[in-house]
Amino acid sequence: MNPQIGDLSEDGYWVLTAEGWQPSEKQIQALNQGASPHTESNSQQVAMVTLTPDVKETQSTIRMKYIFSGAIAFTLVLLLFGMYLDSWTTVDEDAEEIGMKGGIGLTGVTVDCSEVTGTDSETGESNKDLCKFYGGLSTGEFPVSQVLVANTVGELVEDVPNEMSGNLDTMCASYKELNEVLDDSEIADDIGKCEDRLTAGSTAITFFWLSFISALVTLSVVLATANKYEIPYSNEVEKFGILSSAILALFGLALWLVLRPQSSDTGLGSAFYLTLLCIVLLSALAALQFIRPKAVGEVVLFE
Repeated sequence: MNPQIGDLSEDGYWVLTAEGWQPSEKQIQALNQGASPHTESNSQQVAMVTLTPDVKETQSTIRMKYIFSGAIAFTLVLLLFGMYLDSWTTVDEDAEEIGMKGGIGLTGVTVDCSEVTGTDSETGESNKDLCKFYGGLSTGEFPVSQVLVANTVGELVEDVPNEMSGNLDTMCASYKELNEVLDDSEIADDIGKCEDRLTAGSTAITFFWLSFISALVTLSVVLATANKYEIPYSNEVEKFGILSSAILALFGLALWLVLRPQSSDTGLGSAFYLTLLCIVLLSALAALQFIRPKAVGEVVLFE
């Protein structure tokens, strides 16, 4: 049985505290009665004999469990950001050239026309108005019915803000409604890409939520054991919980890459790389749980 805080050593001269082994009341009384204190070398020798691996484990394992818990919590926060940022893919090269910003995420789309300048060479329309038209249609800022009655693009987007965001469901529904009226092959192609994005995003986010729950359960068990609660099979839960979280997140990312519409004009955005970083961190935490090094010097990394 591992020593607990408050336990006395076999000779009764030491008591285990949160700061380590300290002189007990018995030792203090002996010194007051004239007993000779240990020399520095003797004290070091006693400390080396007294601080067995079990005692060192007791002193440092709790601290390391809290550090491990903090690492899991930090990774989960990053994962949440990655799941809901609309920057898994960037805008295409033509849009970037005129100053358009934004991107498409797992569930949503963001369009920023604030810095768009110039005039479209084919239509003669303002690039900013065309950007706001695309953004308004994609995010549901105006209904498709207004497109049919507006005389010009500028009139249609006059009250549309420069920065817009919406969800992919709305984007796909707008494209379908517009295609029913215009029956355009390019719009039909956009519908197919939008539905592919929607499928890829919903599949990936399902796996990411399963990963989140698995890591959250692991975090709860680690905190419980750090606070001296008895959790059945806690070691196994810590090992396989964080491993399952890493595997599920990796599956989600891989499926998104396979299912998303392939395009050479758009690139991977910051949310993709943030989620990739989360998977690397989860994998590293899982590896540490399986390695579980014992005492190194006077520090125990894991029990």
